[in-house]
Amino acid sequence: MSRLLLNEEPLLVMPQLAIKIGLNESLILQQIHYWIEINKKANQNKRDGYYWTYNSYEQWQKQFPFWCSKTIQRAINTLEKMKLIVSDNYNRLKIDRTKWYRIDYKVLEVLESSPFGQIDLTNMTEWVNHVDKLLPPLPETKPKINSEINKRIGSNSISFAEFLLNTNITDYESNVDAVYYYLKKYKKVKHKEHPKCTWQEWNDVIVGMFENDVLTDVEDSITDIIDRHFEKTFKQYNHDIRSFHKFIDNDIYEAGII
Repeated sequence: MSRLLLNEEPLLVMPQLAIKIGLNESLILQQIHYWIEINKKANQNKRDGYYWTYNSYEQWQKQFPFWCSKTIQRAINTLEKMKLIVSDNYNRLKIDRTKWYRIDYKVLEVLESSPFGQIDLTNMTEWVNHVDKLLPPLPETKPKINSEINKRIGSNSISFAEFLLNTNITDYESNVDAVYYYLKKYKKVKHKEHPKCTWQEWNDVIVGMFENDVLTDVEDSITDIIDRHFEKTFKQYNHDIRSFHKFIDNDIYEAGII
Protein backbone atom coordinates (compact mmCIF):
# COMPACT_ATOMS: atom_id res chain seq x y z
CA MET A 1 0.00 0.00 0.00
CA SER A 2 1.30 3.47 -0.81
CA ARG A 3 2.73 5.47 2.07
CA LEU A 4 0.85 8.49 0.81
CA LEU A 5 -2.56 6.99 1.54
CA LEU A 6 -3.68 7.54 5.14
CA ASN A 7 -0.70 6.04 6.88
CA GLU A 8 -0.66 9.18 9.00
CA GLU A 9 -3.38 11.24 10.65
CA PRO A 10 -5.14 13.15 7.83
CA LEU A 11 -6.16 16.80 7.83
CA LEU A 12 -9.92 16.93 7.47
CA VAL A 13 -12.18 19.80 6.51
CA MET A 14 -15.88 20.23 5.81
CA PRO A 15 -16.41 21.04 2.11
CA GLN A 16 -19.16 23.57 2.93
CA LEU A 17 -16.76 25.47 5.18
CA ALA A 18 -14.11 25.55 2.46
CA ILE A 19 -16.65 26.94 0.00
CA LYS A 20 -17.52 29.80 2.36
CA ILE A 21 -14.08 30.89 3.60
CA GLY A 22 -11.49 29.15 1.41
CA LEU A 23 -9.56 25.89 1.68
CA ASN A 24 -6.45 27.25 3.45
CA GLU A 25 -8.49 29.12 6.02
CA SER A 26 -10.74 26.09 6.59
CA LEU A 27 -7.81 23.77 7.29
CA ILE A 28 -6.28 26.17 9.79
CA LEU A 29 -9.63 26.85 11.48
CA GLN A 30 -10.23 23.12 11.82
CA GLN A 31 -6.76 22.61 13.28
CA ILE A 32 -7.27 25.40 15.81
CA HIS A 33 -10.56 23.75 16.81
CA TYR A 34 -8.73 20.42 17.13
CA TRP A 35 -6.19 21.83 19.60
CA ILE A 36 -8.80 23.80 21.53
CA GLU A 37 -10.78 20.60 22.07
CA ILE A 38 -7.64 18.85 23.33
CA ASN A 39 -6.95 21.74 25.73
CA LYS A 40 -10.57 21.70 26.87
CA LYS A 41 -10.39 18.00 27.74
CA ALA A 42 -7.10 18.57 29.56
CA ASN A 43 -8.47 21.75 31.18
CA GLN A 44 -5.43 23.75 30.15
CA ASN A 45 -4.74 27.07 28.40
CA LYS A 46 -7.96 28.59 29.71
CA ARG A 47 -7.85 32.37 29.87
CA ASP A 48 -10.67 34.91 30.35
CA GLY A 49 -13.28 32.16 30.26
CA TYR A 50 -12.12 30.62 26.95
CA TYR A 51 -9.81 27.81 25.87
CA TRP A 52 -6.95 28.81 23.59
CA THR A 53 -4.16 27.29 21.56
CA TYR A 54 -0.88 28.92 20.66
CA ASN A 55 1.87 28.43 18.10
CA SER A 56 4.41 30.52 16.27
CA TYR A 57 4.11 30.59 12.48
CA GLU A 58 7.11 28.25 12.30
CA GLN A 59 5.35 25.80 14.61
CA TRP A 60 2.17 25.99 12.54
CA GLN A 61 4.28 25.22 9.48
CA LYS A 62 5.27 21.88 11.01
CA GLN A 63 1.58 20.98 11.02
CA PHE A 64 1.16 22.27 7.46
CA PRO A 65 4.51 21.38 5.84
CA PHE A 66 3.08 21.92 2.34
CA TRP A 67 2.74 25.68 3.00
CA CYS A 68 5.34 28.38 3.55
CA SER A 69 5.05 30.50 6.71
CA LYS A 70 3.74 33.52 4.78
CA THR A 71 0.86 31.46 3.39
CA ILE A 72 -0.06 30.50 6.95
CA GLN A 73 0.25 34.13 8.11
CA ARG A 74 -2.06 35.33 5.35
CA ALA A 75 -4.66 32.66 6.12
CA ILE A 76 -4.63 33.39 9.85
CA ASN A 77 -4.79 37.12 9.16
CA THR A 78 -7.84 36.52 6.94
CA LEU A 79 -9.54 34.48 9.68
CA GLU A 80 -8.94 37.33 12.11
CA LYS A 81 -10.45 39.83 9.67
CA MET A 82 -13.45 37.54 9.27
CA LYS A 83 -13.74 37.56 13.09
CA LEU A 84 -13.78 33.76 13.09
CA ILE A 85 -10.71 33.65 15.33
CA VAL A 86 -9.57 35.93 18.13
CA SER A 87 -5.88 36.37 18.92
CA ASP A 88 -4.17 37.56 22.08
CA ASN A 89 -0.94 37.21 24.05
CA TYR A 90 -0.91 35.38 27.39
CA ASN A 91 2.79 34.53 27.39
CA ARG A 92 4.67 34.85 30.66
CA LEU A 93 7.49 36.79 29.01
CA LYS A 94 6.44 40.07 27.43
CA ILE A 95 9.12 39.69 24.75
CA ASP A 96 7.49 36.44 23.63
CA ARG A 97 5.22 37.48 20.73
CA THR A 98 3.75 34.01 20.11
CA LYS A 99 0.05 34.49 19.45
CA TRP A 100 -2.73 32.65 21.24
CA TYR A 101 -5.86 31.81 19.25
CA ARG A 102 -9.43 30.85 19.98
CA ILE A 103 -12.44 30.44 17.73
CA ASP A 104 -15.43 32.73 18.09
CA TYR A 105 -18.04 30.02 17.76
CA LYS A 106 -20.86 32.59 17.72
CA VAL A 107 -19.44 34.06 14.52
CA LEU A 108 -19.12 30.53 13.17
CA GLU A 109 -22.84 30.03 13.81
CA VAL A 110 -23.57 33.24 11.92
CA LEU A 111 -21.44 31.94 9.05
CA GLU A 112 -23.30 28.65 8.95
CA SER A 113 -26.68 30.31 8.50
CA SER A 114 -25.53 33.35 6.53
CA PRO A 115 -26.56 34.07 2.93
CA PHE A 116 -22.90 34.50 1.93
CA GLY A 117 -21.79 31.94 -0.60
CA GLN A 118 -18.10 32.76 -0.33
CA ILE A 119 -16.28 35.41 1.68
CA ASP A 120 -13.21 37.06 0.17
CA LEU A 121 -11.64 40.49 -0.15
CA THR A 122 -14.42 41.72 -2.43
CA ASN A 123 -17.13 41.33 0.23
CA MET A 124 -15.11 41.27 3.48
CA THR A 125 -16.48 44.62 4.67
CA GLU A 126 -20.02 43.49 3.94
CA TRP A 127 -19.43 40.29 5.92
CA VAL A 128 -17.96 42.13 8.93
CA ASN A 129 -20.91 44.55 8.94
CA HIS A 130 -23.25 41.55 8.81
CA VAL A 131 -21.56 40.03 11.88
CA ASP A 132 -21.53 43.33 13.77
CA LYS A 133 -25.27 43.74 13.28
CA LEU A 134 -26.05 40.28 14.63
CA LEU A 135 -23.53 40.05 17.47
CA PRO A 136 -22.49 42.51 20.22
CA PRO A 137 -18.84 43.63 20.17
CA LEU A 138 -16.38 41.34 21.95
CA PRO A 139 -15.18 42.57 25.36
CA GLU A 140 -11.56 43.58 25.69
CA THR A 141 -9.42 40.77 27.11
CA LYS A 142 -6.59 43.17 27.98
CA PRO A 143 -6.91 46.42 29.93
CA LYS A 144 -6.21 49.54 27.93
CA ILE A 145 -3.90 52.26 29.17
CA ASN A 146 -5.74 54.36 31.74
CA SER A 147 -7.21 57.23 29.72
CA GLU A 148 -8.21 59.09 32.90
CA ILE A 149 -4.60 60.20 33.25
CA ASN A 150 -5.01 62.24 30.09
CA LYS A 151 -7.56 64.45 31.85
CA ARG A 152 -4.94 65.33 34.45
CA ILE A 153 -2.18 66.07 31.96
CA GLY A 154 -4.44 67.72 29.40
CA SER A 155 -3.19 68.60 25.94
CA ASN A 156 0.33 69.62 27.05
CA SER A 157 3.21 68.16 25.08
CA ILE A 158 5.40 65.86 27.17
CA SER A 159 8.42 63.67 26.61
CA PHE A 160 8.11 59.91 26.35
CA ALA A 161 9.79 59.56 29.74
CA GLU A 162 7.17 61.85 31.30
CA PHE A 163 4.44 59.81 29.63
CA LEU A 164 5.80 56.61 31.19
CA LEU A 165 5.88 58.19 34.64
CA ASN A 166 2.14 58.87 34.41
CA THR A 167 1.02 55.64 32.80
CA ASN A 168 0.61 51.98 33.72
CA ILE A 169 1.67 50.03 30.62
CA THR A 170 2.61 46.60 31.94
CA ASP A 171 0.86 44.94 28.99
CA TYR A 172 2.89 46.86 26.39
CA GLU A 173 6.51 46.41 27.47
CA SER A 174 7.72 45.20 24.07
CA ASN A 175 6.12 48.23 22.41
CA VAL A 176 7.87 50.53 24.89
CA ASP A 177 11.20 49.01 23.90
CA ALA A 178 10.37 49.62 20.24
CA VAL A 179 9.50 53.26 20.91
CA TYR A 180 12.74 53.80 22.79
CA TYR A 181 14.62 52.29 19.84
CA TYR A 182 12.77 54.61 17.45
CA LEU A 183 13.57 57.71 19.53
CA LYS A 184 17.25 56.80 19.75
CA LYS A 185 17.33 56.26 16.00
CA TYR A 186 15.64 59.62 15.45
CA LYS A 187 18.24 61.42 17.57
CA LYS A 188 21.10 59.68 15.75
CA VAL A 189 19.76 60.55 12.29
CA LYS A 190 18.31 64.00 13.01
CA HIS A 191 20.92 65.09 15.58
CA LYS A 192 18.19 66.33 17.89
CA GLU A 193 15.60 65.01 20.31
CA HIS A 194 12.26 63.81 18.97
CA PRO A 195 9.48 66.42 19.42
CA LYS A 196 7.30 66.05 22.48
CA CYS A 197 3.79 64.65 22.04
CA THR A 198 0.56 64.89 23.98
CA TRP A 199 -0.35 62.10 26.38
CA GLN A 200 -3.00 60.84 23.94
CA GLU A 201 -0.51 60.76 21.06
CA TRP A 202 1.96 58.67 23.07
CA ASN A 203 -0.93 56.46 24.13
CA ASP A 204 -1.96 55.88 20.50
CA VAL A 205 1.64 55.07 19.60
CA ILE A 206 1.98 52.45 22.33
CA VAL A 207 -1.41 50.79 21.89
CA GLY A 208 -1.78 50.75 18.14
CA MET A 209 1.37 51.46 16.19
CA PHE A 210 2.97 48.03 16.31
CA GLU A 211 -0.27 46.02 16.08
CA ASN A 212 -0.63 46.58 12.33
CA ASP A 213 -1.92 43.75 10.10
CA VAL A 214 0.71 44.61 7.47
CA LEU A 215 3.46 43.58 9.89
CA THR A 216 2.19 39.98 9.86
CA ASP A 217 3.47 39.69 6.28
CA VAL A 218 6.94 40.94 7.23
CA GLU A 219 9.71 38.66 8.41
CA ASP A 220 11.91 41.57 9.54
CA SER A 221 11.93 42.52 13.22
CA ILE A 222 10.40 45.82 14.24
CA THR A 223 13.88 47.28 14.78
CA ASP A 224 14.88 46.25 11.25
CA ILE A 225 11.76 47.97 9.88
CA ILE A 226 12.56 51.13 11.83
CA ASP A 227 16.10 51.08 10.43
CA ARG A 228 14.76 50.74 6.88
CA HIS A 229 12.31 53.56 7.54
CA PHE A 230 15.12 55.95 8.44
CA GLU A 231 17.12 54.88 5.39
CA LYS A 232 14.37 56.33 3.19
CA THR A 233 13.47 59.99 2.78
CA PHE A 234 9.76 60.56 3.22
CA LYS A 235 9.44 64.34 3.48
CA GLN A 236 5.73 64.18 4.21
CA TYR A 237 6.42 62.24 7.43
CA ASN A 238 9.67 63.89 8.60
CA HIS A 239 10.31 60.64 10.48
CA ASP A 240 8.01 61.73 13.29
CA ILE A 241 6.96 58.65 15.27
CA ARG A 242 3.33 59.76 15.02
CA SER A 243 3.56 59.16 11.26
CA PHE A 244 5.25 55.76 11.45
CA HIS A 245 1.93 53.95 11.07
CA LYS A 246 1.39 55.80 7.78
CA PHE A 247 4.73 54.50 6.60
CA ILE A 248 3.67 50.97 7.46
CA ASP A 249 0.27 51.36 5.76
CA ASN A 250 1.41 53.22 2.63
CA ASP A 251 5.14 52.99 1.96
CA ILE A 252 6.42 49.75 3.44
CA TYR A 253 6.25 48.16 -0.01
CA GLU A 254 8.09 51.07 -1.61
CA ALA A 255 10.80 50.77 1.01
CA GLY A 256 11.48 47.21 -0.19
CA ILE A 257 10.55 45.57 3.11
CA ILE A 258 7.85 43.38 1.52
